Amino acid sequence: MEKNTIISIIRGVDPDHIIEIMKGLLENGISWAEVSLSEEQKGLECIRRISKSFSNQVNLGVGTVVNKRQVDAAIDAGAKYIITPGWDRNLVEYVISKDVEIFPGVFSPGEVMQAKALGIKTVKVFPVNSLPIDYVENLKGPFPSINYMAVGGVTKNNIISLKKAGYSSFAIGSELVPRGATKENIERIIEDTREFKKLMDLE
Repeated sequence: MEKNTIISIIRGVDPDHIIEIMKGLLENGISWAEVSLSEEQKGLECIRRISKSFSNQVNLGVGTVVNKRQVDAAIDAGAKYIITPGWDRNLVEYVISKDVEIFPGVFSPGEVMQAKALGIKTVKVFPVNSLPIDYVENLKGPFPSINYMAVGGVTKNNIISLKKAGYSSFAIGSELVPRGATKENIERIIEDTREFKKLMDLE
């Protein structure tokens, strides 16, 4: 994952609308997508359709994964990486055994240390909107080799501050693709995509 990557979190979207939404994201510079399994069947079908229609154009992953069954189902549907909401060592080890990349959710130095011990390169810090802005800077002290993904409340108003604080990637939910978005939201999604991309290009 390149530095300053933006990942679009897609949640609760009806599969009949997902292709047009993904096309809007891709054409405006966002090629990473995390499809949440908060609504599992919708999520899995969205993954299947994205995988079939866009093949290698999209870095396609799955989020809100909490058990091994979901890991298997998501991989079968076409997901190339797994994101968990929190730390579960057994689940992380299971994903690693599948030779699939995982970005596990962490909240504490102890969880970062466990992730590092398992060879994890990038962890998801969640929820960032409940943490001091310098929290990741403090984590980078003992764990400088780990990359930190900001998740949970990333907005246009705070993304530059999060970037300066030391986060290397940003997973954005409803501020980019509203929960349950439809084709009618495309214009807004494209506008927000362009605005977030501009912010990422600022030093």
